[in-house]
Amino acid sequence: MFYNYGSIYSQAAAAQAQSSASDAQQSAREAKTETELLRHDVDRLLLITEALWTILKKAHGHSDDELVNLVKEIDMRDGRLDGRAPKAPPQPCPGCGKMNSGKQTRCLYCGQPLPVTLFGS
Repeated sequence: MFYNYGSIYSQAAAAQAQSSASDAQQSAREAKTETELLRHDVDRLLLITEALWTILKKAHGHSDDELVNLVKEIDMRDGRLDGRAPKAPPQPCPGCGKMNSGKQTRCLYCGQPLPVTLFGS
């Protein structure tokens, strides 16, 4: 009996490629769904922020210029006017004193909870 190994190899390679393509399509669908959920969250937060700002303006007489200036001031805390919040600086652990990234919630060395600030600065 004669076997065409090239044909068998080609079929296996084609099946593997089809499987990889299917996996890639599934990953793309999941990423799109996650992106849509994040976009929804951002839109909702923008509505909430605008509502809160409107309340503050009406109740306390603040102006849009005050808000713009304060946003710029906060943005410049890291020395760059780039529309991004400053990164949290490293902080020492209250238990062992070793420095930890500002992103950590627990000490990498001893496991003790690190102090948390509401806005990370």
